[in-house]
Amino acid sequence: MNEKNIKKILGTLSGVGVGGIGIYMIIHPRTSVEQIVVLLMAALVVFAGINLISVFFKAHGDSKKMKIFGAAVNLIFALLLFYFRLTVAELIPYIFAAYVLINSFAKLISAVTYWRDGVPNYGFYFISGLLSFIFGIYLFINSYFKTASFAIVAGIYLVWYGVTLVFDAFNDQETQEKMSRTAKQFQRKMRIALPSLLGAFVPMTLLKKYDSKIASEDANAYVLSQEIMIPEKAGINPMNVEILVHLSKKFMEAFGHVDLIFGNEAISYGNFDGHSYRLGGAMSDGVLFICDKDRYLRESVLNDGKVLISFKVAFTDEELAIIKDNYSRFQENMVEWFCDTQLAEQGLLKAGDYTGVEDIIYKGTGARFYKFKKGPLKTYFALNTNCVKVADSLFENTGFEKPATGNIVTPGAYYQFLMGALERPGTKIYEKKIYSRETFGNQEEIATQEAL
Repeated sequence: MNEKNIKKILGTLSGVGVGGIGIYMIIHPRTSVEQIVVLLMAALVVFAGINLISVFFKAHGDSKKMKIFGAAVNLIFALLLFYFRLTVAELIPYIFAAYVLINSFAKLISAVTYWRDGVPNYGFYFISGLLSFIFGIYLFINSYFKTASFAIVAGIYLVWYGVTLVFDAFNDQETQEKMSRTAKQFQRKMRIALPSLLGAFVPMTLLKKYDSKIASEDANAYVLSQEIMIPEKAGINPMNVEILVHLSKKFMEAFGHVDLIFGNEAISYGNFDGHSYRLGGAMSDGVLFICDKDRYLRESVLNDGKVLISFKVAFTDEELAIIKDNYSRFQENMVEWFCDTQLAEQGLLKAGDYTGVEDIIYKGTGARFYKFKKGPLKTYFALNTNCVKVADSLFENTGFEKPATGNIVTPGAYYQFLMGALERPGTKIYEKKIYSRETFGNQEEIATQEAL
């Protein structure tokens, strides 16, 4: 039996196993929470098996070690769940209820913000947020409903994920070539990912691992081992399009950031107006800045000390034209905005050494800043309209997938989505590379760059 057929059989068994656990949880929602925890433990064991099995199929660079590590983590969590199952059984329904409430608050805040900023679909967010809030409160009040609801929702998730595993088992390059455009659109919409909050701490973990490897191994060799290229997916890509995931040791930036390279320009969206901060910076005026790509990479890596993980995206000529049209609509809805340093240069503000995040960006990159006149990007909100939304908006109506992570999309969850897209056939992500101090050359070269 060849490798392809073995992969299909094992993938199908994994999907059926996970889906079967989900179906049992849906059919028997009245089962005790302790039994639910045991079922989740069984699902983790299946996930571990999937990781170990996948080691034998097209693992790139260091991904074999990562898959084995992932399997070990799942097995450890399974053992911890079993050992502490009584304690976990008491906490899980409350954690589930709290998660529902957090999502409801995010939707309600988004609804108010969208109403104020003239976004047409604010009513949908308001109704969805209100229903989620009522549901979350009822979960806290009703003990039985809390347990049964968690069992059903977790079961639906496992069934959906099981279907995804079966689909991936039969999804190869040959299948992609035979699929119609409609089937590919359905494929993009059916994907499911881990809840986004679980990915919030991924950037910290990645940076910690990177630093430990650089300190203990040959830096160049390690960086090369992390870079992946899928030639059959690259195609013809006349314009450089990259998605950058930032890893940083700075406090709030430790949760990550996402921006784009579009041709020779870097495009970034976020809370870059310190004067408009609300909720501790979780909400502010949405600011988009544009600057030279090379200058931005040097500033981020050499001066800010960041590690940038780049995912290159291959688009067709037609899709690039759509992206350019989306970008043009962006520009029509933007008005130029000036940071304090720029205002001081124009004589509109007292001269001084301004140190806001926007001033630091301007001094390092010469960026041009813009705010939005109306629409969903007019207000930045960390739990909804955040840095990830720019990629979603610019790639709208192309064949680029969107992460199925619910309302809250964190940079860490987006990284997990991009890694999954890189490894699957039929997606636009074809290369992963790293920008870091190590990739800019030796210490003498770095000193020369910093002196410029």
